[in-house]
Amino acid sequence: MFLVIKRTFTISLLFITTSSAFADVGVAFGSGQGIQDIQPYRVAVSWDFGPIWRKHELWGLNAVLESSFAIWNGPRRSTLTPDRPTDLNAFTTGPMLRWQRQEAFPGTHILPYTELGVGLSWLSETEIQGRILSLHFQFEDKFGLGMRFGKKQQYDFAVRAYHYSNCSIKRPNSGVNMAMASIGVWFPQ
Repeated sequence: MFLVIKRTFTISLLFITTSSAFADVGVAFGSGQGIQDIQPYRVAVSWDFGPIWRKHELWGLNAVLESSFAIWNGPRRSTLTPDRPTDLNAFTTGPMLRWQRQEAFPGTHILPYTELGVGLSWLSETEIQGRILSLHFQFEDKFGLGMRFGKKQQYDFAVRAYHYSNCSIKRPNSGVNMAMASIGVWFPQ
């Protein structure tokens, strides 16, 4: 299992480095709230490859690849023994499809979007705050609403809902849900 995840991350890294010349690159910082009072802090690097469908229409579908590192902190609970983890680190990479306005609203520099993605995650622990995840390997499902803004649409603000689960590959599979807001900067080509 570890070799499969390692190869996936290696292939993603090779893809990212070779395709960065063809995509807008963005960096975002986010935080929010998760189940069991988990406080996530996340930094992400994204590559927006532009429209893949309806390129010359007002709204189109963009392909985005995102890789992130997150720290999840949880408070120490009296119901958990001291050996039970309350914090973990998460590494995630995966594609997203972004339904986005391709031209700014008249008189503004705003491009709104909605996005949906599934990524592969590696968690440093198999449990957090008493939620048993069973595996280090998890899937990250995400849904978000956001907007790019600025004269070159170089800024980004988004809110997202996340769900981490191993898809019941191994039980128990408690899963973790989170909501986060992020602010970012894009470096358009």
